[in-house]
Amino acid sequence: MRIVVTATLTAAFTAGCDAKLNDTAALDELSAESDANAGADADPEADDGPPPVAGSVDEACGTNEYGYGSPSMDAMMALERTHCYRRIMGIELGELDADLDRASQSHSDYMHRHDTLTHWQDDTLGGFTGEWVWDRMESAGFDVEAGQSWAEVVSWGTSPTEAVDMWVGSVYHRIPLTAPYWIALGYGQTGDYSSMSFVSPYPDGPRTAVVFPVHGQTQVPARFDSDTEWPDPAPNHGVVGYPISVTVAAENTGSDYANPYDTAMTSASLTDAAGTELAIIELDPTTDSDMSNMVAIVPVEPFENGETYTATMSVRWDGSEETFTTTFTVE
Repeated sequence: MRIVVTATLTAAFTAGCDAKLNDTAALDELSAESDANAGADADPEADDGPPPVAGSVDEACGTNEYGYGSPSMDAMMALERTHCYRRIMGIELGELDADLDRASQSHSDYMHRHDTLTHWQDDTLGGFTGEWVWDRMESAGFDVEAGQSWAEVVSWGTSPTEAVDMWVGSVYHRIPLTAPYWIALGYGQTGDYSSMSFVSPYPDGPRTAVVFPVHGQTQVPARFDSDTEWPDPAPNHGVVGYPISVTVAAENTGSDYANPYDTAMTSASLTDAAGTELAIIELDPTTDSDMSNMVAIVPVEPFENGETYTATMSVRWDGSEETFTTTFTVE
């Protein structure tokens, strides 16, 4: 199994990732499109989401609503696994949209047809349905409009469940899956290639912070191979510990679409059960534009199985600061 991805795409406020094998020169076109898509503010109603579920991600699973009557089995599996994570985080669940499923499936078909992992499609090649994810959404019939942000994650060599696990287990690809508010989702799988697309309100909604792993969580993975994500969130380190993150939302944005809520991590620490402080890599939007609305710490060394760890992160966004502490046990 392997996920290979590259730089974050931005349009309005979009957390997505481009493929390592893609023509990266095309990324230069994105900055011109971003402001054109950021229009009137969304005004979503607050949704407290399901109550957090203590224990493991597997114990939090449970989905029987999919959004429409005939999604593919792959799309249902991806949504089910996504909801395992969102239920343990206590945030609102999502629904599949037929148009977004069609857009995601067409992109998986394109990647499989040309044997390339990418977010960008070449209009001279067969199977072209839109240059970027928002183009493919629109061509599939979805109403792309102001007050939205659009995101896409892709992977190769995974089943739908494995793909979601890998995206959440990374850094940059975790962002859209931990966004507290969603409008709709889509998923497609063709052979080894998978694609998941997200539409979220922009701005995201009432001031919220989503911490993951959550306090009291068990069976947290011990490691993450940072070399399988690009940009590499832990350069020159390879296999590191499982990332710990805080994803934020707010009702107002600033002028910087790469850091719309003026988000920064003001301090962070990670300790083991004995109170020994561990070496970490700190990531936030002030130094990494791909972080957008998330801060994270990445342990330099993998965790030890059976051990308990405590992470503390002080985060400033939307004009004020909060401190979050989460204690979790590694599988």
